[in-house]
Amino acid sequence: MWWLVCLPALAGAIGAGEELVWGITYAGITGAVASATVSDAPGGSLYISTAIKNADWYARIYTIDDTTRSTWVPGDGSTRYETRFREGGFQQDQDMRLAPSSFSVWRHQKLKEGWKEWTTEYPGHPYAEDPVTAFFAIRTLDGAGPWSMPVFSGEATWPLHVEDAGRETLAVEPLGEVPVRVLSLQTRHRGEWEQQGRFLVYVTDDERRIPVRFVIRSSIGAIRADLIGYTPPSSAEPAASPP
Repeated sequence: MWWLVCLPALAGAIGAGEELVWGITYAGITGAVASATVSDAPGGSLYISTAIKNADWYARIYTIDDTTRSTWVPGDGSTRYETRFREGGFQQDQDMRLAPSSFSVWRHQKLKEGWKEWTTEYPGHPYAEDPVTAFFAIRTLDGAGPWSMPVFSGEATWPLHVEDAGRETLAVEPLGEVPVRVLSLQTRHRGEWEQQGRFLVYVTDDERRIPVRFVIRSSIGAIRADLIGYTPPSSAEPAASPP
């Protein structure tokens, strides 16, 4: 029952109104900007909306214009994950409904013969996160680790392993010089950016746990995302875990 160790001991300062923006660099050049916004959702859950778009100059090489929206209950996992992917010739929309007993995935994808839609059912898993809420769940982890949490990527549920990789001090554009905790992740990301080696996440070493840097070594080289904009939650009180 490896998933039980992922239950958060600390919710951190995650709440409605929080906005984060990262500049994504490859070979030292900024090729895209990614953002995440947290807002209130019905039933005491949270929406986490993300967007990633390539820089204008990079559109001549490859276009990226992706958006997602997760419905998240801290401590219980994701209940819905909606995506719109536009990456080069790949165009796909998804709506994943995650219940403890089963996961349902509706897909609408552009194929050679035109657009096609279909729904697939998968076995459920308690406390499962989606690829976005997993990174917010990392902010809730407390103690020395290691930790594991179940993540449903759309085709399978797999364990995301997280280990403490040390502490540093970083100069972060919107925050100044801050102490950070370095976390090492082992994922099962596939495709053009398939992970090769460690995936590092740098979060501020305080109650906010702000993710200020991501570094992934992929099949096309090292990719880095650095925080370039930050707005704290509207409330000064941290979001509480559900009872």
